[in-house]
Amino acid sequence: MAKHGKTHNHIRRSLGDHIFNGANIVLFILISLIILFPFFNIFAISVTSNVEYMREPYIIWPKEPTMEAYSYIFSTSLIPRSYILTIGITIAATLLSTLITSMLAYGLCRGDLRGQKFFMIYLLITMFFSGGLIPNYMNISKTLGWSNNLLALIVPNSVSVFNFIIVRSFFRQLPASLEESARIDGANEWTILFRIIYPLSIPTLATIAMFVAVGTWNAWFAAMLYMRDEKLYPLQLIVRNFVVKEARPADMQNLEGLRDAAGNRIFLNEAGLKMACAVATVLPMVIIYPFIQKYFEKGMTIGAVKG
Repeated sequence: MAKHGKTHNHIRRSLGDHIFNGANIVLFILISLIILFPFFNIFAISVTSNVEYMREPYIIWPKEPTMEAYSYIFSTSLIPRSYILTIGITIAATLLSTLITSMLAYGLCRGDLRGQKFFMIYLLITMFFSGGLIPNYMNISKTLGWSNNLLALIVPNSVSVFNFIIVRSFFRQLPASLEESARIDGANEWTILFRIIYPLSIPTLATIAMFVAVGTWNAWFAAMLYMRDEKLYPLQLIVRNFVVKEARPADMQNLEGLRDAAGNRIFLNEAGLKMACAVATVLPMVIIYPFIQKYFEKGMTIGAVKG
């Protein structure tokens, strides 16, 4: 019944519905805590002093947090240099892959292209089959001569077939009248792509750019294969060697000789150093992701409507 001109449509829920909803909320809170606790524990260890860690390695939060580990890793030349190097590699690889993948998708979304079916099959085959590690290594290091060259970390992954399918699916949903009207006004293919198609495709392009950026930022295996000079190591390879192989970077070999301004010996928590390195590698992606999450969600939804 309407009161004061307003209609109230309330769905009456049974006791069982309330219990089910409450149980779901509790369950997902527990799952979230289980997922977040390892990250919290890593950060807690990174701000724990050596004395406190040696006394009680399994702690929820240190009694006297310290930033000694972060101060030390950023006081060395290796970590800041690898940070800058990794940021540069990530930006270059992301821009190159997004540009090439989107241009390829634009060309192959048109029905009047000769050999379109052949190129689509050719690309899809590479999605399921590869030449293998040894041929890939020989091709990059010997044929192209990119051993100890940063191009080996940027160029080989320029085209992702998965990202290509997402972008092509979105491009095929755009009205053909947009291109037709632009051609009537005298626009060529480059103008149509950069002035019309790209501005309408920001959510999808941001989605594949995020995929490429995260993959490039976290990559270490290619650097381990092709990089010989430690100065060319990206951040993830340095942290991987430090954490997994117990191999300290060259700039961190003098932990035992550290002294403060008064000349007193400093004992750093080595486990804290490893965790500080891990936090430093994850932090940029954690900071960037919330700003592009809306594009990420929208892009995945739009690009998945039809093939």
